[in-house]
Amino acid sequence: MSLSDFKPILNTDLIALVGIILTFIVSALSLYIGIINSQKSIFINSVTASRTKWIDTVRNSISEYCGLARQYILSRDLTDEKEQELSEKIDKLKYLIKLQLNPIDPFDKKIIGKIDYISSFTFKDEQELEKEINELIAMTQDYLKLEWEGVKEESKRGNLSKRRKMILYEKYLKTKKES
Repeated sequence: MSLSDFKPILNTDLIALVGIILTFIVSALSLYIGIINSQKSIFINSVTASRTKWIDTVRNSISEYCGLARQYILSRDLTDEKEQELSEKIDKLKYLIKLQLNPIDPFDKKIIGKIDYISSFTFKDEQELEKEINELIAMTQDYLKLEWEGVKEESKRGNLSKRRKMILYEKYLKTKKES
C-alpha cells in the first residue's frame, strides 16, 4: 500500500476534525451567550422586583404620612400624650420618605419640600392643609407613574442608560402636560 491509498482517509478525517472543532466553537459560543442572557434576565427580574417593592413602599409611606398629618391638624382634642405619639409617627415617616428619595433629583426635591412644608404645620386653615396634601399626592402619583414606566422599559430593554431615562422622562412630562 502506498501513501496515496491513505489520502482519501486523511481528507475524511480532516473534514471530521474540522467539523468537531467548529461544533465545539459554536457550542461554547452558545453556552457563553446563554449564560450572559441568563445573568441579564436575573438582573432585570431582580431590579424590577426591587423597584416594584420600592414603589409600593413609597406609596404606602406617603399615604400614611398624609393621613397622620391630616389627623394631627384636624384633631383638636388630642391629649398631650396622643399628640406626642402622633408627632413622633409623622416625623418617623417624614424621614423614612426622605431616605427613600433622591435629594439630587428635581422631582424628588419637590416631594421632599412639600413634605417639609406639611410637617411645619403652619397652615392658615384646614383647606390649605387639604390643598397641600392633595398636591403632595398628585406629585407622588406623577412620580410613581414615571418610575413605573421606567420599570416597564427596563423589563424590556435591561438597564436604561441616562439618555434613555431622559427620553422617558421627557416623554412622560410631555404626556402629562398635554392631559
